[in-house]
Amino acid sequence: MVWLNLLNNEKRNSIARTSINRLGENTISYTNFYWKYLYQNWPVIITNVSNEWECSKSWLTREDYGKDVGKCTKINFDFLKDKIGNRQVPVTHCDKSSKENATQMLFFNYMNNWQNSINNFESSEISRQSGTNVYLKDWHLKAELPNYEFYKVPKYFGSDWLNEYLVDKKNDDYRFVYMGPKNTWYNTTPFHVDVFGSFSWSTNIFGTKKWILLPPGEQVKLLDRYQKLPDEISEESLNKRNVIYFVIYQQENEAIFVPSGWYHQVYNITDTISVNHNWFNAVNIKYIWYNIAGNLRKVIKEINDFREESNFEEQCQAILRADFGLNISDFLDLVCFIAEKRISMNSSMNHDFYTKSNSEIRFLNKTSILNDFHILYDLKTINNLLKVIIQDKIIYKSTDWYEQCLETINLTNKFCEEEMNKE
Repeated sequence: MVWLNLLNNEKRNSIARTSINRLGENTISYTNFYWKYLYQNWPVIITNVSNEWECSKSWLTREDYGKDVGKCTKINFDFLKDKIGNRQVPVTHCDKSSKENATQMLFFNYMNNWQNSINNFESSEISRQSGTNVYLKDWHLKAELPNYEFYKVPKYFGSDWLNEYLVDKKNDDYRFVYMGPKNTWYNTTPFHVDVFGSFSWSTNIFGTKKWILLPPGEQVKLLDRYQKLPDEISEESLNKRNVIYFVIYQQENEAIFVPSGWYHQVYNITDTISVNHNWFNAVNIKYIWYNIAGNLRKVIKEINDFREESNFEEQCQAILRADFGLNISDFLDLVCFIAEKRISMNSSMNHDFYTKSNSEIRFLNKTSILNDFHILYDLKTINNLLKVIIQDKIIYKSTDWYEQCLETINLTNKFCEEEMNKE
């Protein structure tokens, strides 16, 4: 059982925004990490994260070749095939000439091809030029094998509203496994910002990745005359435009925290395996709302010629969900779910903490418990957010959405007032 023990930090001193730090796991408290990195939206590397994960032990083999050569780590292809089975997996072609980008492939075929290329000493450059280099990405392995506890969410990322909601509702989540040969990147992880404007974390189980990260706003320096961003960036191209950026080489057993709005590009310097999550919580939920509302208005503008159609609003929401990943109903359902969950958690903790299962938030194979301040902070954030949302004309004109917001505002108001009176 892991406590996500958040304490108030009224100072919340700004950090030096000149470098990206490396921190050893457990060298910083959950509270300090929350306010120093999540709240200030600044990247950080955490070392020694995955040493004890099952995937770090079973998916890899380590051999000692003596003092002249040292230890060598290899991918345990046989174990992976035996444990996971021969299922369809999502892969992406990494060469620029490929006509078919994302597709499906049998896991055994993918692993056999990858293993053969290693055994035959075929460099990824040769594979890329021949058009056969593919990357296994966005694989919902945890959702496919929910009882296989192959990794643990680092405690610093435990407050994850997005996946808490999606897993509970048994919807597609944002928990992924990535694996593939070195130099895979084109068409797989081009220059981009994460979905919804969310946070992300990524832990390297095997290999080395190169990250190029731009602070929010720096990407506008790269817009062309058509207001389009490039698919590919380099340090040389960034220097020419006087772009502020950071380069990180992420090693095995390291997790990187990528904040909201940070455009980035990732290269696999070696063969790699990683576990990744997209997520958001009280810190960046308002930023997510503004992204959704802004994208909805773009959709409305694009199909404005059909405004007289009887189902215009429904079509806008369908397009928004298809393009953005969430629509207004999805977002409000998520926020209201979190509010109800936090209130039920507090009630259970106050009355019968050790026997009430709903006093626990389950992330993967861990059970994480929020302390009273964390619950109150989440609820106050939701209350303030919904008060902003109901000022939006689109929400105001929709009786269902407006009433849903008001109901949760009243619910959280009552709870917060009761908690303040206790003090």
